[in-house]
Amino acid sequence: MGHLEVINEGKGGRLTDSIQEFGEMLLRHPRADLLVLALGTNDSRTIKEECVPNAVANLRSMIRLARMTYGPNLAILLIGPPNLRKDTLGPTRNIADMRNAKLRELGTAYQVLAHETDSGFLSFYGALPPESLAKDGVHPDAAGNEQLAKLILPVLLA
Repeated sequence: MGHLEVINEGKGGRLTDSIQEFGEMLLRHPRADLLVLALGTNDSRTIKEECVPNAVANLRSMIRLARMTYGPNLAILLIGPPNLRKDTLGPTRNIADMRNAKLRELGTAYQVLAHETDSGFLSFYGALPPESLAKDGVHPDAAGNEQLAKLILPVLLA
């Protein structure tokens, strides 16, 4: 079995429009065999119609920039955002259904984008059990993160 080195540049609250920051991240790492883009959960806070098209346009820009940096054959994996737990969203509970719908729309749009850009796709939607989202409805606990790792690890090693 090969060696897997993971460099995680993720940070809480990041939106897909962080393209300049993404470009700076690419420059910090001279080489990559695979790029995983797992964005969109924070974009879903904007339940307006432009949420999904804007996120897709931003990811398309990131894919283009990454392949300009690392070469046209760079393997890219797009991750559809995970589910949330609507009953724990506190004061935002009234928009929980709309936000949940945006998460599903984002996942579907990312799958289309993956096909268009010759990228891989994996959906995290529905992967998180409700109990792992008990803290705030959005961020998984250790068990939830372990569940996501179980989903992605075979894809990364393939």
